[in-house]
Amino acid sequence: METILDILKNTYLTLYVGVFLISLIKFPLYKHTTLRLLPIILFLTMVTEYLGYFLKDIIYDIPLNKFIYNLYYLIHFSFFFYIFMRMIENDRFKKNIKIGLVVFWLFFLSDVVFTGIFENSFARTYIAGAAILIFCITLYYINILQSSLVLVVKNDLLFWVSVGLFLFYIGYIPIKIIRTWFYKPDSFFEILLVIQSSLIIIMYLFFLTGFLWMKKRS
Repeated sequence: METILDILKNTYLTLYVGVFLISLIKFPLYKHTTLRLLPIILFLTMVTEYLGYFLKDIIYDIPLNKFIYNLYYLIHFSFFFYIFMRMIENDRFKKNIKIGLVVFWLFFLSDVVFTGIFENSFARTYIAGAAILIFCITLYYINILQSSLVLVVKNDLLFWVSVGLFLFYIGYIPIKIIRTWFYKPDSFFEILLVIQSSLIIIMYLFFLTGFLWMKKRS
């Protein structure tokens, strides 16, 4: 009999595929924008998560598995830092994001040297990336409020993507910290997994909303 966690996992794994396919269908609407590489990120996320879910019992202890996730962290966060840096008009905000990007890369290089990209998960890099991304999204919201974009924001794909990312990482950072340094195989840990799966579903529903409501932008 399926548990709530199984249902949630099957739901978000389905959303990975569905949102990726819709991103391809809607691609002509944003192929000339900064978000044109978003389908690649969605595809990498889908492949990485499917490998992690279906092959975890087989390859969890094989270094290649951790290497894939660690490399994915670098690509995923760097991509969104670049997106927000390009989309924000305020020069001071752009400079702050550049600094955040450098800090994130330093965390990654530190983990490569002291943690080992094949041996362990880069938890510090992930948490740093998530925190910096929340900061970038906050700057993006401030920038929207200071521009005419606030009038058409509901039709802007990046707005919906940013909302999904913001809600996910705000909720998941404490879960990541607990799972990494305070793990105990008990019912509380299972609750955290349920919350994590729910956050993924919420994030991808916002992505889906963005693709469905978006209008073509130059």
